[in-house]
Amino acid sequence: MSDEKVNVSDLTDALARRITITKKNAELFVSAFQDIFQEALLRDETVKISGLGTFRLQWVEPRRSVNVQTGDAIEIGGHYKVVFAPEAGLKDR
Repeated sequence: MSDEKVNVSDLTDALARRITITKKNAELFVSAFQDIFQEALLRDETVKISGLGTFRLQWVEPRRSVNVQTGDAIEIGGHYKVVFAPEAGLKDR
C-alpha cells in the first residue's frame, strides 16, 4: 500500500482530464460537492455514495488520557468524528 495522497488539486486535474471539462469547472464541482457533503453531515444525515461507501458522524465520549510530553493527566472532551464504511465492492478491490 502506498503512502501517496490525492489532494484537491490532483482530484480537479484528474476530473478535468477524465470528462474533458475545464479545470475551473472541475474546481467548482469539487468545491460544491465538498459544501453539500459537509452540510449534510452537519444536519446529522448519512452520506451514501454508491460504489464508494457511507459517511456519517459518530459521537466520541470524553475520556482521560496522558500528555506524552509532560506525563500529566488530561481530559479529552467529547466530540463528533466522521466515520466511513466502504461498500463491499470497494473492500474487495
